[in-house]
Amino acid sequence: MQDAEELYSKTVSRLSPNERLRLASLILDGLAQEKKKAGRWVLDVLDVLPAGGRLLKTSAEADAYLREERDSWDR
Repeated sequence: MQDAEELYSKTVSRLSPNERLRLASLILDGLAQEKKKAGRWVLDVLDVLPAGGRLLKTSAEADAYLREERDSWDR
């Protein structure tokens, strides 16, 4: 797979300025959609919790949980 600089020099730089702006807009729109989807999982988790219930009672429990989650990403 080509890296971004190589891709730009071989293809994108050859586009007209208007087409490059259109491409940039498409890329930014795609990134915005991904960000919106990524934030949605938090709401999904909250939706399955009992009304008013909390999964973690203290900030220390939350920190430990997040640390375990991050550690699992590296495995």
